[in-house]
Amino acid sequence: MALGGNGPMKASTVPYFYGRITRDEAEEILNDHFCEEGMFLLRESISPLGNYAISLCHDKKVHHYSIEKQTDGTYMIPAGKKFLGPIELIVHHQQSQDGVITLLRKACNRPDHMAPVAFRGMTYSDLESELIRKADSIKGVDKQKALGTQREHLVVIVSRDLHLKQPWYHGKIDRNDSEKRLRSSGHKDGKFLVRMREDKKTFAICISFKSETRHYKIDKDENKKFGIQDGPKFDCIMMLIDHYHNKQDGLLCKLTEPVACPGYDKEQLKKYMEFNRQNMDYFRLPGKPKVTRNPSSASNSSQGEQRPPLPPLTKRESLNRPTAGAVGGQAGAQVGGKQRALPPTPDESSRWFAAGDWEGDSHRGATAGFDSRRVALKDLGMNPEDLEGIYGSLPRKLEDFELRRDQIDLQDQLGAGQFGSVCRGTCKKNGKTIPVAVKTLKQEDVTPHQEPELLKEARIMMPLSHKNIVRMIGVCKSGCLMLVLELAPLGCLNTFLSAHKNFPQADIVLLLHQVAMGMEYLESMKFVHRDLAARNVLLVTETFAKISDFGMSKALQRDNNYYEASI
Repeated sequence: MALGGNGPMKASTVPYFYGRITRDEAEEILNDHFCEEGMFLLRESISPLGNYAISLCHDKKVHHYSIEKQTDGTYMIPAGKKFLGPIELIVHHQQSQDGVITLLRKACNRPDHMAPVAFRGMTYSDLESELIRKADSIKGVDKQKALGTQREHLVVIVSRDLHLKQPWYHGKIDRNDSEKRLRSSGHKDGKFLVRMREDKKTFAICISFKSETRHYKIDKDENKKFGIQDGPKFDCIMMLIDHYHNKQDGLLCKLTEPVACPGYDKEQLKKYMEFNRQNMDYFRLPGKPKVTRNPSSASNSSQGEQRPPLPPLTKRESLNRPTAGAVGGQAGAQVGGKQRALPPTPDESSRWFAAGDWEGDSHRGATAGFDSRRVALKDLGMNPEDLEGIYGSLPRKLEDFELRRDQIDLQDQLGAGQFGSVCRGTCKKNGKTIPVAVKTLKQEDVTPHQEPELLKEARIMMPLSHKNIVRMIGVCKSGCLMLVLELAPLGCLNTFLSAHKNFPQADIVLLLHQVAMGMEYLESMKFVHRDLAARNVLLVTETFAKISDFGMSKALQRDNNYYEASI
């Protein structure tokens, strides 16, 4: 254990610490500095509190290493040595490679005007002032301990009231008033405010999307955690809003610009907005060099190159996971005096998902299905996280149910199953070109008396809409019967897990929770799935699952795996 005699250095005291910025923001910063070999920065993980991450350049790609806080208060990268703090760990890796992909040669320092981010609109120094003020106000507390080993707990206590000081918090106003305030400020996707609801116990996020106001209720559970329906839980409103700045995660879009509460201090609002501009939340940095972007290795996969064996996934620092039963830090291991082999970097692990085919067509190459779908999204200027917002905003009306053949563009085949083939494609609907999966049913499998039953089942499925089920988009009758569905880019869960034997247990728990949410929704709609299995769960991302393949089996009298409950 590489521990010193004094306490650790504070991360906020070094110029290469950027605070709680996202992985994407870290990559943008490093690429804007030409991604020099060995260039690095330090950031605090978005979740969980207390962890950090190094973003490190090697071979014109950005790699990310999670620095996890251990139960004894020390810090380590997975399978690494323990250090008093993240700065001490970095100093070590500036001198010794010892498990990272290259030496930490050159710090990527913040510009003088840029302060480390604590929360969106709040600097680290502002947060530290709040922490000191709170520590001073609590009788009998050991201030040094409160600001040191117990800092994360103190952050939670302080953060519970921070939303009261934010420009986006409008206090107790009704739904109509919130819509008026958004409308008068000018609709813009992601513009938002937060209000207290009539019961004075719950809150709501009011967000602008497609020139309309959408409302998301924020509930408080029995553990005093805050969250929207089916969403992750947070200790306070401030952390919840911060999360949805960084991730769409079930909303129609990410949060962007706040609608300031009437009467909010103009100087404070100016400071809030300026800080966000400086930290690239809403605007690019002025005068920043325009350089060609080097993609992170997570997305840099040249066509036709020889792919190495897929390494096991490591624990990613940026995921929001259920806290109960979460996997703890990995124990460090060093055999004798030998230098450890390089651990797999998280972004390398995600380059080549062996996602298999939509319905397990085992004779085809495992990676081909994923690559073709990923290319389709890239061509449309999308990423998997964008899909939920698109699908969730589609009208669920029967008049939009029947599709014309010229609305559908079939592309490469993803797989074949008991009902026919599944193709990747696009569908033109509501003026948008939407990536879809199209199930083309075999003519020999659809008898004349079955087609009306199929259409009936499809119509029953049409109104179903939940982020953890694969939604029906429409049906096309043109020579054969085509069912147009949401596209889940990573394919079926069983194939994914077979290719990732060391997939983190905490992520599996998260996926199971999402499947349970989807099943709960189906039950609430009086539908029961009788053949729930990993092959019938599709992945949008590593941590976003949807239940699929229900409804059509009944119509085709195959296994009777799904029925509408009579109660």
